[in-house]
Amino acid sequence: MIYLDITLIINAVMDAFLLLFTAHLLRRKVYPLNLCAGVVIGSLPIFVIIFQYPILTLISKVLVPIGMVAITLRSKNFWDLAKGILYFSLLAAICGGLFYALLGWLGISGINSFYTFWILPLASLILIGGYRIWEKSSKNNQFLDSVIFDAEISFEEGKSLTIKALLDTGNDLRDPLTGAPVMLLEERTAREILPEKILEFLQLPWKENPNPWSILWKSDEYYLQKIVFISAKGVNGQSWLLGIRLGKVKISQGGSIWEEQPITVALVEQVLNSEHRFQALLHPEQIQKPVNKEEIAS
Repeated sequence: MIYLDITLIINAVMDAFLLLFTAHLLRRKVYPLNLCAGVVIGSLPIFVIIFQYPILTLISKVLVPIGMVAITLRSKNFWDLAKGILYFSLLAAICGGLFYALLGWLGISGINSFYTFWILPLASLILIGGYRIWEKSSKNNQFLDSVIFDAEISFEEGKSLTIKALLDTGNDLRDPLTGAPVMLLEERTAREILPEKILEFLQLPWKENPNPWSILWKSDEYYLQKIVFISAKGVNGQSWLLGIRLGKVKISQGGSIWEEQPITVALVEQVLNSEHRFQALLHPEQIQKPVNKEEIAS
């Protein structure tokens, strides 16, 4: 037995919710009269199905969604309409799937039951909640993309490594001798291209020495030119970071490329990002106005 009034109310509520959600996703303003007209158009297929007009049922499945979106969103051109229909159809499929899944999970038979009204807001809340989580994640990703750069580093001729580097506005470390800004780099990442002599130096017990400079002064000329110790304050108090001087680093983002020189890279033992989205932290001064690729090549 079909209760026409309940069916119409359920259909109208779902259509209104889907149209408003579609408008929200497309950042479109919805006028009450247009929304009411869209909901009325969305109710027409119910009468076609009840009175069994197969041909009209098939036609209504195509024309009704088009009419609903076109009138509610006041579509101005074909592409505007096509985008609205795409969003509306996807939302309808997701919401419809949630609706019937909840009916089955709660053991409610038939869409004309009084208890169906409790399913509508529940399905809507699940859909809205999922969208909120996705939107927040998307915004976070967009922000990270704007402050993450590609950095090509090389410790010796013929060996280079491209890493992801995050702009850290709190990084104020500098080379104590040259004053050059310092890039923090994960040691395990750097080991892939570190020269043998640097790897050998890492094996020395300089970390236990309260003044590691004494070890450096007793070393050969290569270490005096390449290595520097940088004082850093962390959660465990004052500590020393091993810095390695590079001739230049090529930094890029999107289509912009520039070179920063001179530069000192400080090795850190900890992983900078648990998701491995970046392996280094840039000093703010290492982000300069980009130059053309031709200027770099010259």
